[in-house]
Amino acid sequence: MKKIILSTLFFMLSLSQGYAQKDSILIDSKGNYYASKVTTSVSTGKSFTDAKGNLYEVFKSSKGRLFVNKVSKKTNKPYKFYLN
Repeated sequence: MKKIILSTLFFMLSLSQGYAQKDSILIDSKGNYYASKVTTSVSTGKSFTDAKGNLYEVFKSSKGRLFVNKVSKKTNKPYKFYLN
């Protein structure tokens, strides 16, 4: 029974790894295929003001979600703050 559960778990995990990457396949001028990760974000030209009065530029991700770029106060690392 333990072998069946472990093999089923391993099989399910291996399937989920295939869906983790979102690559798009492109063709160059010579007709060769290559994978390219699409991570484009486009500025919407709009702004977002938080409760403290800070003004941020709003971007649209490749999946259509809106976000602003913020910087963490503790680590000073940039991150994306998604808007609902």
